[in-house]
Amino acid sequence: MLKYSPKLLFKSELFRNTSILISGTAVAQLIPILLQPILLRFFSPATFGAYSLYASLYGIIIVISSLRYELAIILPRKDNEAAGVFFLTVILALGFNIFLLLIIIIWKTKILLFLNLSDAFAGYLYFVPLGAFLVSTYQSINYWLVRKKKFFPISLNKFIRRGFEGTAQLTFKFLKISYGLIYGDLIGQVANVLSGIFQGSKAGLSLRLFSWEKIKYVLKKYSEYPKFNIVPGFMSACSYLLPAIMINKFYSTEDTGYFNISKLLLSIPLALIGSSISNVLLQRVSEKDKSKLSIRKDLISILFFVILIALFEIAIIMFWAEDLFKIFLGNKWVFSGTISKTLVWAFAFNFIVSSFSSIFISLRKIKLLSVWQLVYFLSILSLILFKTLSFNSFLKLYALIEVLCCTLITIFIFFVILKYEKMVSGIELNKKM
Repeated sequence: MLKYSPKLLFKSELFRNTSILISGTAVAQLIPILLQPILLRFFSPATFGAYSLYASLYGIIIVISSLRYELAIILPRKDNEAAGVFFLTVILALGFNIFLLLIIIIWKTKILLFLNLSDAFAGYLYFVPLGAFLVSTYQSINYWLVRKKKFFPISLNKFIRRGFEGTAQLTFKFLKISYGLIYGDLIGQVANVLSGIFQGSKAGLSLRLFSWEKIKYVLKKYSEYPKFNIVPGFMSACSYLLPAIMINKFYSTEDTGYFNISKLLLSIPLALIGSSISNVLLQRVSEKDKSKLSIRKDLISILFFVILIALFEIAIIMFWAEDLFKIFLGNKWVFSGTISKTLVWAFAFNFIVSSFSSIFISLRKIKLLSVWQLVYFLSILSLILFKTLSFNSFLKLYALIEVLCCTLITIFIFFVILKYEKMVSGIELNKKM
């Protein structure tokens, strides 16, 4: 029978690594959170809606720009092979986003019409490829740092990015520059990449490891990632980001702003904790899989933790949402608090399952993850059929779909873990015989 001891959790390497990432991420995320009351009183819901659309677009693009090869950086036993994967991702991202910029230049008018984006925000489109390239590049650097267990530098990089982003956005706010949100975002991303390059070089990532032969080798060796994960990964990103695009198209940029601020604040647990846990589990489970060791204790420790946080978030929003939004963000954002009561269930559940989603990568269950991503995408895409609903009814339907899809992936995660633990138990039994 499994014995669970909180003392063992606090002394474990998993807890130390997770704590480093969570504390660093929390400090970094506090910067934009504390700045929101100031920024939201200057920028209108429509401006935040357009910024949300920009972020949603590059969020979708980064999934396909590197063909998902960045997920394989952590897997090779030798650093020169992992470096080959890293350089491959940067080359792919650069080429893809240059091509995307040309498409935007040629078909800008048609794209604006399709997105229901006014000419006042037309300039946002030109920054999408740059934003996508910067984020994609840092993602690859981040996976290298995870591979080398450099969790403190990861936290430091997040702080640097948010610090530069927040300072820039606040400066542009006082200068009354309408594109201040997007300029600040790009400045933060540039700082993040530069800091990541410095931290990566200290962790062994160097141009001396660059080799066209190795790039060609890993392009073929890890071809299962673009084959089996790029389309499902693209669909998964669309599933998370398409609702904002749909709201902008079916309703208004202002409604998109209300939705985005609600989404931003409800995603705080995921941003502060979920991504950190996922990164640590990716490294931890991958390492244990190589040695065929049990992962049950690690996962139980994390499960109790994330469930408590999710329940706390639900309670806070259901009882005090409107009051909190009014006090901290101003009267014009009270509606975001109202719709948060509808959305909180979906985001709390998403926080729980997202913390464990890296298990599919660590245990090489990409195909199973792809099945779920397809179901998730088709479910979200079905919202197109309900564009005649009122805005509130549309959000309720969206929240219901999210909860159902999270339930499905929870079942998948359970069976992946169960199958792995049975395999490990079988190996241990054979060793004793």
